[in-house]
Amino acid sequence: MTATIDTMQRKKRRHSLRTRREMRRAYLILLPFFLYIALWNLVPLLYGLYLGFTEYNALGSSPRWIGLSNFKTFFSVPEYGTLLWRQIWMGMLALLCNTVISFILALALNVNSRIKGLFRTAIYVPNVSAVSATTAVFVALLNPLANQGLNKIITALGGTAITWSYSQFWMVFWIVLYFVWQRVGPAAIIWLGGLQGIDPSLYEAAKVDGANFWQQVRFITIPGLKFIAMYILLTGIIGAMQMFDVVMFISKGNPFGQTDVLMYRIYRDGFINFNLGMAGAESLMLGIVTVIFALGYLWLQKRSDDE
Repeated sequence: MTATIDTMQRKKRRHSLRTRREMRRAYLILLPFFLYIALWNLVPLLYGLYLGFTEYNALGSSPRWIGLSNFKTFFSVPEYGTLLWRQIWMGMLALLCNTVISFILALALNVNSRIKGLFRTAIYVPNVSAVSATTAVFVALLNPLANQGLNKIITALGGTAITWSYSQFWMVFWIVLYFVWQRVGPAAIIWLGGLQGIDPSLYEAAKVDGANFWQQVRFITIPGLKFIAMYILLTGIIGAMQMFDVVMFISKGNPFGQTDVLMYRIYRDGFINFNLGMAGAESLMLGIVTVIFALGYLWLQKRSDDE
């Protein structure tokens, strides 16, 4: 009996040693990845947070600690609140349009066709295209001259040329359109993966019961994509609150600052005005708002699950 117990204990110790060796190997394999994340993401993030509490112009002087002065400026100057609010509503509008359109595209792509791969590739291409190049095409289309861009078509049809950059409506429209055009592909592919993971027998049973297409979408497809929707919306919130390049390249905040957003102001404060302290404070505030939105969505999702 004692010999059996000793044998079992030796096997257990060998198994424990083997497990620890495998864990050390796994950590060694992952170490370069963690070092890369720390070097290019964590360190700049922490340094940016530190700059928010300093006065620093990046032109020779060292950062000088000033505590909460930058944050007091943020809350005392109404412009920052306006830019933050515009970042929120423009971002949420773009996110809503992107979510709905990508879901519809996924439904359309969820068919058996010989060329389905071509369509799936085509909708993904804008996401990997250079923003500077594709926005240049949009800017060319928005040329205010009557014989250039979209105005050439409008005037040829008997309409009046539009000065796009003088209209907040049109600038927001083109910003949202470009945002959706660029990001709809990845979201549609993720929706499509979720659609193909739903048991086909559920649809067959629904057809037998007389359910039409929209009833199948409402009672089978949408509930079956709950976790996919959570991922798309969470990542979409983060992406929408980081909307910057499309504003900089297409509208530059025009007309008269009516499409200016906080991310674009952070860029101007940090890299044009060299006010890195204020840029760090603005970044921190935008990050806090993004986290609040994400946590709020998770809370609502958990509450709906509990009900």
